[in-house]
Amino acid sequence: MTAALCLLAALAFTHAASAQATAQSGDAERERAKALWEEAVRAKGGRERLRSIKSLLITSTIYERAPVNSNTKDAVRLYAMPGRAWVYTRTPEFHVSLDATVLNTGRKLCTVTLAPAGSGVPSLSPCLAETWTQYLIQDPFIYLLETEWVRPVPLRARAEGKLDVVETEVGNLRVDFYLHRKTRLPVRIVTEWLGGIGRGTGSLGPMEVLLEDYADVEGVRMPRRVTRRLLNSERLSVGDPLSGDEERARYRFNVAYDPAVFERPVPKDVKPDDWSPR
Repeated sequence: MTAALCLLAALAFTHAASAQATAQSGDAERERAKALWEEAVRAKGGRERLRSIKSLLITSTIYERAPVNSNTKDAVRLYAMPGRAWVYTRTPEFHVSLDATVLNTGRKLCTVTLAPAGSGVPSLSPCLAETWTQYLIQDPFIYLLETEWVRPVPLRARAEGKLDVVETEVGNLRVDFYLHRKTRLPVRIVTEWLGGIGRGTGSLGPMEVLLEDYADVEGVRMPRRVTRRLLNSERLSVGDPLSGDEERARYRFNVAYDPAVFERPVPKDVKPDDWSPR
């Protein structure tokens, strides 16, 4: 009996010590992840500057690479944070050349305009369920790292080759940020594919985003080249398997805009600068 009690006590002590060690290891991982995240925020431009951004305008030329029907499109995206986005894309090579989306959480409005429509293509349709997350959560952390409203939570850190990786959560999304050891800026992000720019696809599994050619834009380091690549190439998008989107982007912050563009679907005769006040 005495031996059995001693054995049980020893096992209990060992379990408690193991649990404590695991907890301490987890705490250390979180602290390391938080420290790396703070370095990335400072390298990006600082939290005060990032959280002062209320609107973000991205003007892009995007080459969408696919085994067939690769194409080049022009895109203008206006994010009026929180909760609103106006997205214009035009692909001259396609018959349905206009693909434009408006989102407004306050109005519960999310519609896609396609033009010229016809041959079974609806001119106006509701967004996919993932569209809200793509434009209002995913795009802000891809381009800005964090904002006043979108704040990735650092969980763990690890080294991978010459990069430091911060594993985070943003709502229900798992997002891994790969930081350059010298600049501390993210050069790669791995998260979930929720659709390419101007292309409704839904969730297709993991994707990587490569961030290159950083430049200073109003005190914030911004990537002028952004490449999205679907990691599981066997999964299909709408139409073709995608190899990725290669984007050349220009940015402006806190632009004046016409709030009325968020109150209705995008018209078929929209122009790329219709977001601006008249």
